[in-house]
Amino acid sequence: MKLRVMLIVVALLPSAASARTAAGDCANARDPGRCEAQRAALKTCADKRGAEKRACLDAALPPVDCAKAANPQRCEATQKAREVCRGKSGKALKACLRDEAPKKPRHKRKPPAPQKS
Repeated sequence: MKLRVMLIVVALLPSAASARTAAGDCANARDPGRCEAQRAALKTCADKRGAEKRACLDAALPPVDCAKAANPQRCEATQKAREVCRGKSGKALKACLRDEAPKKPRHKRKPPAPQKS
């Protein structure tokens, strides 16, 4: 989900921001190879808008490397959910991702302390 939000934000940035040198920006990235691929995908899909652009970016971007994620198992489960929901959009996509995405662990609450009388 965070990746999709990040892609939308990057897609909405002015073209002047994407005109910066890719080497300088991606050299300090956590995954420089993916950063370069994102830049190339944005250039490829620059002339498209809306759902067409989203589909273009989904096709052009490489999958996330879950080995570099903070929680690899959750990353893998999220990738599987995205595959299941591929092709859906709008409310149907949100509902699908919500149903298929891994559930966050619930923290057990401590029982309230007994009141002193």
